[in-house]
Amino acid sequence: MDVKGKRVLIVGLARSGTAACEELVKLGAKVTVTDVKKEDELKDAIKKLEGKDVKFVLGNHPLSLLEDVDLIVTSPGVPMDIELLEKAREKRIPIISELELGFWFNKAPIIAVTGTNGKTTTTTLIGEILKNDGKNISVAGNIGIPFIQEADRIGVKDYIVLEVSSFQLENIINFKPKIAVILNITEDHINYHKTFENYIKAKSRIFENQTEEDYLILNYDDPIVFSLSKFAKSKVVYFSRKTELNQGVFVKNGVIVIKEHDKILPILKAKEVGIKGLHNLENALASVAACWAAGTNLNAMAETLKDFKGVEHRLEYVDTVDGVKFINDSKGTNPDAAIKALEAIDDPIILIAGGYDKNADFKPFVRAFFGRVKKVILIGQTADKIERTAKEEGFYQIEKASSMQEAVIKAKNSAIAGDTVLLSPACASWDMFKNFEERGKVFKEAVYSLKEKI
Repeated sequence: MDVKGKRVLIVGLARSGTAACEELVKLGAKVTVTDVKKEDELKDAIKKLEGKDVKFVLGNHPLSLLEDVDLIVTSPGVPMDIELLEKAREKRIPIISELELGFWFNKAPIIAVTGTNGKTTTTTLIGEILKNDGKNISVAGNIGIPFIQEADRIGVKDYIVLEVSSFQLENIINFKPKIAVILNITEDHINYHKTFENYIKAKSRIFENQTEEDYLILNYDDPIVFSLSKFAKSKVVYFSRKTELNQGVFVKNGVIVIKEHDKILPILKAKEVGIKGLHNLENALASVAACWAAGTNLNAMAETLKDFKGVEHRLEYVDTVDGVKFINDSKGTNPDAAIKALEAIDDPIILIAGGYDKNADFKPFVRAFFGRVKKVILIGQTADKIERTAKEEGFYQIEKASSMQEAVIKAKNSAIAGDTVLLSPACASWDMFKNFEERGKVFKEAVYSLKEKI
C-alpha cells in the first residue's frame, strides 16, 4: 500500500507505535497518535518524535478521531474492544497491527516464531544459527526492534527472523512468513483475549496466509499445537522431545536428529546443548527444524547449539553471594513459563514471584512448588491472589515485599549456601515496572548491591 498522503491513526504510543509513527511520517503519511496515557507518562516516546509532523491526542480516545482516517495501526496490547476500534470497524476503516504494516514494506523472506513461552530464546537461537552459517539476516519483532523499523532499513536479505505475539497477529491481513514456528500454547493474556479459544485463534493466524511453498514448524508433543496441523496449507514439519517421529526433528538415543524420508541426520547430543532445561531442549529442536527448512548447514547448527548460552532475563545467571546463586527469569511472565524455570533448577529454591494480574490460574504454578521451593517472596498486584492459592493448596512458607529490593533482601535472608534465589514472577511486570526488562535489571542491581555490602 502506498501510504503517501494517507491519513493514518496510530493507537498506542509504545515502542512499536513510535517506530510505526517514524516510518509513516518518512513515507509521507499524515499521522495522528492517540494514547490513553497522558503527556507526562509518555515523555520518552514524545521526545523521540520531536520535530516530526505528528499530531498527538493523549489522555483518551475521542471518537472524533475517526472523522478523517484512511488506516488505523494498533500497538500490541491495545484492547480490540475499546469503543474507538469498535466504531472504526462499523465504519469499515482498516485496522492493522505494526506487524502487518512492516510486512507491507518488507523485502526479505520471513521466519516467524510464536508460542506462549520460549519465543525470545528460539528467535535469537535461529538468528545465531543462520548468522553462523554465513546468512545475511536480521532479528526483530516482539524481541525488541519493531518490524517496521527493520523492514524499511534492511532491504533484501536471506531472512528476517521475527518474534511475534498474539497481540500482533490479531490484526494481520496479508502477513505471511516463509517459515512459521509455533512452540507451545498454554493459557495466557486471558484478560486481553477474553477466552483461551480466542488466544489460540490469534496464535494460529501466523500460518493462515501460507501456501504449499511455505513451512509450518509445530510441536508434536503439545496437543493444541499438534491439532492446528489440520488447518495448514503449508508443509508441516514436527519437532518432538518425547517421540521418535517418522519425519521431523527429535531425540534418538540421546542425539538430536533430523529424519527426512529414510535418511537420519545427527546434529549433536542433547546433553551438549548450551541452554539447559527440558523446555530449552524443545526450543533447540524447533530452531533446528526452522533452520533445516531454511537450508542451513548442519555443522552451523551443532556449533551454535553448543555455544549459545541463552538470552538476558531468561534463566540468566546473575551472581553467587555467600554460596547462594541468583537467577533472573523476569521473562517468566505466565505460570507455565515459571513452572518450566522451577523444573530447570536442581537446587532448593527461594522464589520471588508476583506482578500484574492477567487473570491467570495459579494452582498449577503453586503445585510445582512442592519438593522444589523452600519459600516464596511475593510482590505486586497478584501477591494476595498467589498467597491465597498457595494456602488453599497447603503451601505456607510465604512472605511479602513491597519492592524488588526488599524481596531480594528477604530472599537472601531466607537462603543458605547451596540454595538458589529465582526471580520467575509468573506474571507480567506492568504493575510495578515498564516491562520485564526493567524488572530484571532492578533485580540484578539489587543482587549486585548485596555483594557490595559484604
